[in-house]
Amino acid sequence: MLPRYETSVALQEALARPADMWRFRELLPVEGEAVSLGEAETPLLFCPRLSDRSGIEIFVKDDSPLPGGTFKARGAAVGLSRAVELGVKQVVMPSAGNAGGAWALYAARAAIEITVTMARSAPAANQQEVVVAGGTLELVDGTIADAAARAKQIASETGAFLATTFNEPYRVDGKKTAWLEMFLQLGGGTSMRFPAAVVLPVGGGVAAVALAKAVAEVTALGWLSQPQQGPRIVGVQAADCAPIVKAFGQAQQTVEPWPVQPSTIAAGLRVPAPSEADLVLDRVRASGGTMVAVAEEDIRRAVGDLAASEGLFACPEGASTLPAAEKLARAGELEGPVVLYNTGAGIKYLDALR
Repeated sequence: MLPRYETSVALQEALARPADMWRFRELLPVEGEAVSLGEAETPLLFCPRLSDRSGIEIFVKDDSPLPGGTFKARGAAVGLSRAVELGVKQVVMPSAGNAGGAWALYAARAAIEITVTMARSAPAANQQEVVVAGGTLELVDGTIADAAARAKQIASETGAFLATTFNEPYRVDGKKTAWLEMFLQLGGGTSMRFPAAVVLPVGGGVAAVALAKAVAEVTALGWLSQPQQGPRIVGVQAADCAPIVKAFGQAQQTVEPWPVQPSTIAAGLRVPAPSEADLVLDRVRASGGTMVAVAEEDIRRAVGDLAASEGLFACPEGASTLPAAEKLARAGELEGPVVLYNTGAGIKYLDALR
């Protein structure tokens, strides 16, 4: 189903525009001038050594070059562009880390006041990003769930717009642009093609929902080089915070909150109670995909593995996709081409990696 704001556009018309996340403007909910920090199309890199090792064709969609070194830039750019159009002057949002940093940078660009709530355990680099960008940072004890409760309270007290995941609907469309780029890159730059599977980290799950949305819209628009089934969505969570993995494995329809406070190095995966976990679970199942939990030592090892084997210094969240994909490949449960999604820059995690 196409979004309500979609207007007819030919793929070739879109391809005549600059190669950035705004070239598919008709599929985005932004009518006026975009709040932009120069979000160029990010690379889709073929990985020959990983492909040889796993026996399947592996690519990495690398969003680390985006502003702020994170895929969260996509959601922030579209979300705050829409906020400007709606006359929003003040935003409050909870964050596990990178989203808060990215939204603070884009809020500065948009001249919108922002307050970000984070757990005290959130990465220091992300905390500093918010402060440097002129945002207000409020730290809370506990997890992102506690930060979300505090953000809701601030919104009630101040009238600020509450930009929690999925409560703010526009970031889904922003993150959708990663998949539109990837389909085009797989199609050789002149048409679109789906991979057999996409392996992506799942914290709040926006990227997974955005992928399903992109598949539906591209199919409806007839932009594929030939008719195809959408890719299997393989969601990856850290073993010490895997509520959706547990629900998937137990064939549950409802995801229960993770009972233990997570401590994984992959801060973006420290989401014990995703607000729309049931929706994510549904999208994964509908795609014929699966959910995989990755042990902490395997996440750490994968950061070095990607850097040493392919020259990619991935964030821990993005690196977690490698052991998940290789586990499925060894079991004969994954066919290529497979795209791993690196959501950010490893250099932002130096303190944790030490």
